[in-house]
Amino acid sequence: MLRDELSDRRIGLADCNNFFCSCERRICPELEGRPVVVLSGNDGCIISRSNEVKAMCVQMGAPFFKYRELLAYHGVAIRSANHRIYQGISSEVMAVIRSYTDCQEIYSIDESFFNLAIPTISDPFSYCEKLRQEIWRRCRIPISIGIAPTKTLAKLGTEYAKKHRETNGVLWMDKSRYKSAGFMSAFPCRDVWGIGPKMAESLSRAGISNVAQFAAREDTWIKDKYNMPGLYTAWELRGFSVNPVQNKRRPQQSIMVSRSFGEPITTFSGVLDALISFTVSAAAQMRRAGLSAGKMEVYVATNRFGNDYYAMGKDFVFHEPETLDGTFIKIATELLKQIYTDGRQYKKCGVILSNLSNVSLGRQTNLFADEACERRRAAMTVIDRLNNEGKRPVLKPAVLCERPDSEKNWKSKSEFKTDEKTLQNSPVEATRFQSHAEDF
Repeated sequence: MLRDELSDRRIGLADCNNFFCSCERRICPELEGRPVVVLSGNDGCIISRSNEVKAMCVQMGAPFFKYRELLAYHGVAIRSANHRIYQGISSEVMAVIRSYTDCQEIYSIDESFFNLAIPTISDPFSYCEKLRQEIWRRCRIPISIGIAPTKTLAKLGTEYAKKHRETNGVLWMDKSRYKSAGFMSAFPCRDVWGIGPKMAESLSRAGISNVAQFAAREDTWIKDKYNMPGLYTAWELRGFSVNPVQNKRRPQQSIMVSRSFGEPITTFSGVLDALISFTVSAAAQMRRAGLSAGKMEVYVATNRFGNDYYAMGKDFVFHEPETLDGTFIKIATELLKQIYTDGRQYKKCGVILSNLSNVSLGRQTNLFADEACERRRAAMTVIDRLNNEGKRPVLKPAVLCERPDSEKNWKSKSEFKTDEKTLQNSPVEATRFQSHAEDF
């Protein structure tokens, strides 16, 4: 096999089509062929649209209330997001992709780069078609695949495959395509991975509106205006790989748990109750990943569309990396006291744990370490083990038990969430995941 051919199909990108909508169709097969949208927390915004809804010109991220009547008129199925289920289906899809390659880089919940420069694969196009069919057979999720020498071109190929049925869901961005000014001019700059809205606007002012024009500009001009990241994007569009596929995920930089409230909260105790719940959830996620936190930040915000918008955050740096719920709860309470002001209707709060360090293989102890603190860490390990064994946590801090669930008006509204009976009949296993504060 020619080296040039191996280079031209070095990278594949598998991208699930309308992923959240596709998951809802898998859970409830009656939705197949029917237009579907999935809503964000509190059913506020549209975060996933089936192709039928896209054809109605419903915008991604648009407020649900803006299109509610239109969607009802066209008989669109509305679903509240169920991220636990989506994570489970994503794991299944990624496992199938992993079995087709020697190197996989999971980019997001619905996207994965994988190595295709394998000499034993004689026909990469047929190979990727087979992968698509296997994912559909085993996971019931439609995907599109881009084949290219670089990640940026693979992303473009995937987007093209999604929009053009004649590709049968797979596009090979070989030299005949990415070296063709006619073909590449069909891609606007704003659609390129690595070119944000501001950069696209700047390019437009310079008379550059499509990928062919951008890739043709001189390196010195691109570097001068957009620095090395812009130049790297141009190189990748020309077929020169800058970011190879990496088996390992990038080290996690931070853990954030945040949620918009179901109803505005006007009391300190109400905001604190939500904040503590989010804090405990973030700490549990961190420990499951074998990490500790050196910094903690909390923030609150009112309705950004209100007349008196208020948002404020405060952080705290630990003397030594921390893992215990009790410590995080104490600091969160103190930080909230510093940023909370009376007379406001709070709509959101959140917690961010950062400066993370890996303690999965043990931690460096202090010669003068507090023995009581070590015993608390040991107890926390046992509690985490018990909580992780079941579908729901069995042990939680006493402060979270003070207010009955019926009084937690900060909990998100999910008017259109798939009912429990449908989930019980679904082929998706009810597995626990670590992405949301509703764990507690």
